[in-house]
Amino acid sequence: MDYFLLHKKLLHNLFESGADFDLHLPFHGFHDELVRELKLSSIQIHLQLPRLIVSAPAKNRPIWSQDWWPECQLFDCSTSTDNKLEKSAVEFLKSQDYIGVYHQTEVNKLADRIQKKIKSLAVKRIKYSSPHPFNFKFYSWTVISDYLLFCKKPFQRFPLGWHEFEENKIAPPNRAYLKLWELFAVYNLTPKPHTHALEIGASPGGWSWVLSDLVDQIHTIDRAPLDAKLNSKSNVIHQIGDAFKLNPNDFEKCTWFYSDIICTPEKMYETVCFWLENSSVRNFICTVKFKGPCDFEILKKFQSIPNSQIIQLKQK
Repeated sequence: MDYFLLHKKLLHNLFESGADFDLHLPFHGFHDELVRELKLSSIQIHLQLPRLIVSAPAKNRPIWSQDWWPECQLFDCSTSTDNKLEKSAVEFLKSQDYIGVYHQTEVNKLADRIQKKIKSLAVKRIKYSSPHPFNFKFYSWTVISDYLLFCKKPFQRFPLGWHEFEENKIAPPNRAYLKLWELFAVYNLTPKPHTHALEIGASPGGWSWVLSDLVDQIHTIDRAPLDAKLNSKSNVIHQIGDAFKLNPNDFEKCTWFYSDIICTPEKMYETVCFWLENSSVRNFICTVKFKGPCDFEILKKFQSIPNSQIIQLKQK
C-alpha cells in the first residue's frame, strides 16, 4: 500500500471514530524525540509524517513540538462530481472570524486549490522587540491525502512556531543572541528594569550583548575574554575564571542567572540547585545540552524545581 492510501485509510478511521485528536509540528531534526516523548506520556499516535504527527489529545504542549494544535477538526474532502465536500470545507474556512496559516506536509493538489480560494496569513521573520506587540489571532490548517485538518487555536503566538528573526549581522559577537531574542520576544521572559545579572560561560558574548541593553549590570564569567565588540558596554563586568567555582557572596545583588555554557545536563542541574540554596538568585535561564538522545529523566529533575519550565527553542 502506498503512503497516500495508507494515510487516507488512517485518517478515514479517525474520521469515522469521531475521536478527539491533536496535531504536533516537530522541530526540524527532532521528530524521533517528539515520538519518544509522546509515547513516554502514554499518548497514542495515530499518524506520523516527517513534518507532522497526529495524536490523541495532550494535556500540555510537548517539549519537542514546535507548534501544538489542540482540539483539531477533520474534514473529509474526497473528490466527487460536484466537489461538494471540498466546497463545504472551503466555506467553513471562509466563515472563521480571522484568517488562517497553512502548514504544508506534502505536495497536495487539494491544498493548492483551497489556498487559491481563501486568504492566508504569511509567515514572516520577526522584527525583534521585547515585549513583542504581535497579538494577531489566526487558525491553522493542513491537508493530508483527501482530508483537511483544522485547529482554531494553535498554541504558538507566532504562526507555526517559526521563530526566525530579522537578524543583526553586525553588532553581536555570535548568533547565540538569537536564543535570548526568542525567549524575550516570544515567551516574555525579559528581566525587569534595574536588575543585576550573572552570566556564566559568557564568551564570546552573544547573550551579554543582549542583556547589556536590559539590565543595570551584568557580571560575566568565562575562561576566555569577551569579544572586543563589548568593550563599549560599561555595565558588563567580565571576570576570567572557572564558572563552577564562584562564591555567591561575591554576587549578592544578582537576582538573575544566565548560562549557555557547554556542560552535561547533570552539571547544569547541580549548578542551578547550588545557586538556589546559596544565593538570592531566583530567576534562571539556562540551556540544557545533550550530546545524544534526550534524557527525559534529567528533564524531570529540572521540572521538579518550583515554577520551572522546559522550552525547546527554534534558535539553537
